[in-house]
Amino acid sequence: MNKTTVVSATVTIPAESSARSLAITGTPLPSTAPSLPAQPAAAKGKPPEDSSRPVRYAAAVLKGQPDMLERIAPCFVSNNAKIEKHQEDWFLESSEFASCTKGEQIFPIADDVVSRVNRILSLYCGATSTLSVEHIYWINAEGTPLRTIRGSATVNVVSSKGLAQLKTMSGTQPLGSAVFQAMVVDSAVNEALSLHGEDELSWGQIYDVIEFLGGVDAVDKAGYASKKQTRTVRQTANHYRHLGGPKKNPLPSHPPTLPEASEFARSLLKSWISSRLRLLQ
Repeated sequence: MNKTTVVSATVTIPAESSARSLAITGTPLPSTAPSLPAQPAAAKGKPPEDSSRPVRYAAAVLKGQPDMLERIAPCFVSNNAKIEKHQEDWFLESSEFASCTKGEQIFPIADDVVSRVNRILSLYCGATSTLSVEHIYWINAEGTPLRTIRGSATVNVVSSKGLAQLKTMSGTQPLGSAVFQAMVVDSAVNEALSLHGEDELSWGQIYDVIEFLGGVDAVDKAGYASKKQTRTVRQTANHYRHLGGPKKNPLPSHPPTLPEASEFARSLLKSWISSRLRLLQ
């Protein structure tokens, strides 16, 4: 199954550092694990920091359009979501950070708080993904000001089996080229791939794929999948695309997960495309 995954990392640095984010670049993994570097000896006369005690203060430093932040701030002043300006930065303070003991613990909580704020802004103002968390400013239990920064990269995880399949010959050319050519000369193939899109499938798309292929009976008649299997996936997809009325669209007794249903829908589309290619040869 093809999907994307986000690789992320966080680093805590002194608050006075000018760094605001990390850049993640891909590097080959060594065939054997590298030896660990020698660990520096602890400084004498300085007690170790107590990482089990909650932070004294924490705030998420926000990233967003400056004039929008200026206008948004007066709307959010509660203890669980307060936006205010400190020098040149916009801080999000929240009582939900209080139990954290280090900066990296604050990131997921701050992301969730910001997501809730963005949903409110979307509903009332028509704004789209207005705010995000740039970094975390915090003061540890010992009173040291720190900044935790992060970086992330989106990595495509692809099916090696699928790549091998696209390389196999279909007539006089690889399957990938054959499907591309079919999109040019067969509007139905182009429509099918437009329905699938470029990203992971949603429940609505899974339902639409089954309907595009003619529904449960047509899928069974073509030999792509059994009626029972197709009906179960279709009923599950129909339930999730009608969450406003779940009682009218109940789940089947053994519903598939979204990844399972996505793989099923893809297998149907690939079987159907294979049949179209045979007609074009």
